[in-house]
Amino acid sequence: MKRPRSLAFAVAVCAFACVPKLADDQALVRGPRVLAVRATPAEAKPGLAVTLTALVAAPAGSASPDGLEWAMCLARKPLTELGPVAEECVERFGQGGEDFLRLGRGPVVTGTVPADACRRFGPLAPPAAAGGVAGRPVDPDLSGGYHQPIVLGSEAGTALASVRLACGVVGVPNAESIRYGQGYRPNENPEIERVEIVSGDPRVIAPGLESPGAKVPPSARVELRVSWAACPREPVCGDGLCTAGENQKSCAADCRDEPRGCTGAETYLWANPATRNVEARREGVRVSWFSTAGVFAEEQTGRVEEDADGTDTSNEWTAPSERGPVRMWIVIRDDRGGVGWRELVVEVE
Repeated sequence: MKRPRSLAFAVAVCAFACVPKLADDQALVRGPRVLAVRATPAEAKPGLAVTLTALVAAPAGSASPDGLEWAMCLARKPLTELGPVAEECVERFGQGGEDFLRLGRGPVVTGTVPADACRRFGPLAPPAAAGGVAGRPVDPDLSGGYHQPIVLGSEAGTALASVRLACGVVGVPNAESIRYGQGYRPNENPEIERVEIVSGDPRVIAPGLESPGAKVPPSARVELRVSWAACPREPVCGDGLCTAGENQKSCAADCRDEPRGCTGAETYLWANPATRNVEARREGVRVSWFSTAGVFAEEQTGRVEEDADGTDTSNEWTAPSERGPVRMWIVIRDDRGGVGWRELVVEVE
């Protein structure tokens, strides 16, 4: 693969990734684009295998990017550099070298989180370089998380994503560390339960790009609503969800075999750096809106942490005046880097 020509956009498995703010409408999909990357599981320990899936959006009839190539970047970002990852993760992508762990090609790949990821990108001090001193640990994001950088791209350019790392907690008293270890639950990817038109003739939009899920008149202004699961604030043993505060000992029924988290705004444990205490927090949820035609009132909507009990968000979309099918992609993200999406077709007639 030749060196990518540009950094086309950044996509988020993690909280640090963002879409550059350009002058044009980023919600409008004019050509093939990678809108998001989902890691399964959403949070992984070093040495664990993860599956990475790219959401590639394109207008009907457009060719998808040819042969997405993936790699985990192993280069640490110098303290003097801005941005979410080391510049060489983008500049040298496609050239190979010891700073990249190749994962393969295609829209879906599987790889193993490096055994030393929590030293390179987490709270553990990295080993000293030859003849030097050990570097400083990486600072956590606002949710207390750490991330293994992922780079993917084709001849059209490169994109950034990451896998959230399960590195434990440091810098708190022993009792708080035990509480965290017993009660912290890895993140679960959020899921969109339904997308509805709530103005005019209310109805659910059927998912999928194969056939129209709903019909609207030309130039119509419609209110769209996205909904997700309601997550318990406190653990409830026997509800089928292994949530914050539960473990195999306290609730074997939920946490023993294949523990499953909630696919909405989860409660999670966080080490407060100011008090050095472990506290319970709620995830905020953000929804990004994309379409091949028409105009959204907002490119992104959602619920902040203080309003996390809400399980929906709305946006207004103005349909184009031209008749025909319009593709939509709605991406949901939580504060800990989980990602989900829904693909739709709305017929303008």
